[in-house]
Amino acid sequence: MSTDELKSYGVRQATALQSDVDRFREEIVINGFTVVPDLVSEAELAEARKRIDAVYAEQVNEVGGEENLRKINDARVGRCLLAYDDYFLGFATNPRVHAVVASLLGEYFTILQQNAVINAPTNKHYQSAWHRDLAYQHFVSSRPLAVSALFCIDDFSEVTGGTYVLPGSHKTEPFPSPEFIKAHERTVTAKAGSALIFDSMIYHRGGVNRSTGLRRGINHLFGLPFIKQQISFPKSLGGKYKDDPALSRFLGYDTEAAESVVHWRTNRIQAAK
Repeated sequence: MSTDELKSYGVRQATALQSDVDRFREEIVINGFTVVPDLVSEAELAEARKRIDAVYAEQVNEVGGEENLRKINDARVGRCLLAYDDYFLGFATNPRVHAVVASLLGEYFTILQQNAVINAPTNKHYQSAWHRDLAYQHFVSSRPLAVSALFCIDDFSEVTGGTYVLPGSHKTEPFPSPEFIKAHERTVTAKAGSALIFDSMIYHRGGVNRSTGLRRGINHLFGLPFIKQQISFPKSLGGKYKDDPALSRFLGYDTEAAESVVHWRTNRIQAAK
């Protein structure tokens, strides 16, 4: 862009970028989304694919077969991954992703969800419908309440199905009109190893996979600590990581509802020592 194109008048405040994190943050604040490249190596991607498939197979067996998941519209989703395999903690705590999330939410946020989305060829996934990751909410706030980070484990492309977004829809309460959607929806394509990071209130949907292979992604929902987790990580983990102060807070041990007045006071007394 030339110097002439950047000229302006009547401007008393302007954003100056100091780092890549600032750039990603600005894109999320204004457009609602950004893509952070080169987060996962090829070797790690191959390992992640195997482990996602293994966790999903285990979860299918837990409920007596995939048909039971289809009945509740939950097929091809691996939920709460790190409760099944410690390997996925590395995705949940990726420092480059956390830096972007912290720039939007502040230093204290918790993980609300970690789900694998497994998009099979020509098989429409339920997430191909427009939605917000903070579902059923029709309000907006002056600052983000939650941020999603969707790691692309396989390429998100025109063939495998990129994620569709409605730029700026995190700033408006109602779902936009069909006319607006047709005119303004945008497909976000991203290479395997990158992550689509977005304000969790932006309307988005998954694309249709027209390839011959699976398209996997690992979505993380990070939120301010007063927002309830979809599935309790502390209970699912059975106390694992509780003795690590940073992980304990991040995983939601500090914000679990107390079982009683005595339990609430005892926890605070111990924390004050």
